[in-house]
Amino acid sequence: MSARLPRRQTDPASARLPGRRANPVSARLSGHGGPLTPRRAPARRRVAAVTAAALACLTGAVGCGSSKPAGPAVSSPQFGTNATGVVHFWDRSATSPYGQILVKEFNATHKHLKVELSPIQDTQYVTKLATAIRSGSAPDLVGIDDINSQLFIYNKAFLDLTSAVNKLPEKNVLSPGHLNLTTENGHYYGTPYVGDMSFLLYNKTLFKKAGLDPNKPPRNFADILADAKAITKLGHGTYGFSFAGRCEGCLGFTMMPDVWATNTDVFKGQPGNQHATVSSNKAMRQTLTLYRKLWSQHLAAPESETETGATWGQDFLAGKIGMLPAGYGTAANAPPAFQKQIGAVPLPGPDGGYSTFDGGANFGIPKNAPNPSGAWEFVKFALQKEQQAQAPLGGFEPIRTDVGTPAFKKKYPINAVLLNALPKGYAPKTLSYNVTFNQPGGPWEQMFIKAVFDGDIDNAIKNGQTGFADALSQAES
Repeated sequence: MSARLPRRQTDPASARLPGRRANPVSARLSGHGGPLTPRRAPARRRVAAVTAAALACLTGAVGCGSSKPAGPAVSSPQFGTNATGVVHFWDRSATSPYGQILVKEFNATHKHLKVELSPIQDTQYVTKLATAIRSGSAPDLVGIDDINSQLFIYNKAFLDLTSAVNKLPEKNVLSPGHLNLTTENGHYYGTPYVGDMSFLLYNKTLFKKAGLDPNKPPRNFADILADAKAITKLGHGTYGFSFAGRCEGCLGFTMMPDVWATNTDVFKGQPGNQHATVSSNKAMRQTLTLYRKLWSQHLAAPESETETGATWGQDFLAGKIGMLPAGYGTAANAPPAFQKQIGAVPLPGPDGGYSTFDGGANFGIPKNAPNPSGAWEFVKFALQKEQQAQAPLGGFEPIRTDVGTPAFKKKYPINAVLLNALPKGYAPKTLSYNVTFNQPGGPWEQMFIKAVFDGDIDNAIKNGQTGFADALSQAES
């Protein structure tokens, strides 16, 4: 769910995007009172379908326009240093507001090398990139929805950057969840780029009115239920909770961290050889049960049943909702006066603990990029602490744990909550995330509806196990 992005692709061959994830576009506030920047609802990613022919050519088959990149080898000390020429950088439209900030600063300070950014629509990104690689016209650098990194890595489309990544002085402070999505068999094929993560927002004013301590947010499922009951009792159209019940990507982005908080997942094994563990996952059952209680006990806003993501979070910003699982965009888009009422906490597990969906974007360099050395020079610049500290200006979060200085936390207190959660963030390394979680009518959406709105949790989980297993087979075939 980055992981968020527009509703994702429906073709299993193009699987994966927490929070990656055509998604409704929501305005996000850049900085304090800065201009509004268009931004998709985080985890809703629908990536356009990639044809089998395009994917086949990602493996480097004859006729895919392969040519040896110019410049020093990745292992050379000169790689990524004093490169010349132009770097063609393809960024997703969703993350391009931040990318534009980086490119402007880089070009102003690096006269020997120029970066040209091309925003690509999220719904077209995977298809366009696969087609470009196939035809031998790939860009030098890509900013790809992190959950889709595995699709290209698995198909041998990205340059092996292991030696260069291992030399990065900041490697140990990079988001482990994002970094994990760039790896295969101990090798690195990219780096984190920028974060788009999920957490639980709560209205401190409503907490206080309901007799709750506004400085003590819920830390487990029992707390969420108790707090939701107290706030709903306020009446007058106020509810304790809200969720996007018809936005499958939004739900994966905001619910799966409750499961990951228990150090479990619904996928097991390595990409290409995985099996589903839905039926045996206790935390998954507990999470569905929590949402069923919130719905059946009328503790969640009635609009939750029909919310597709188009107006996701607006009820919270209207001051009518006590708690909302969401992303930073919702809080950043709030008026300054209302922001003071917002509290935030990482998404809790059933009995404690916490996690967040490590959505957002990763960098990757296509194997046959014309200027890989120049691309890497820009990546090193983008990963520097000073640049990552500007991620909130684009409506995102840094992917370096050491950015959370006292000055940063004072300026961006809500963003800082997500930054603090980076060490426990997660995003599944799989080829089938889009097919299972982001596909309209897919197994995740069907399981959620049957469990939460129909109240048949046992059969929902049983069907979910079968659906996830089928989706894995489909994506890996």
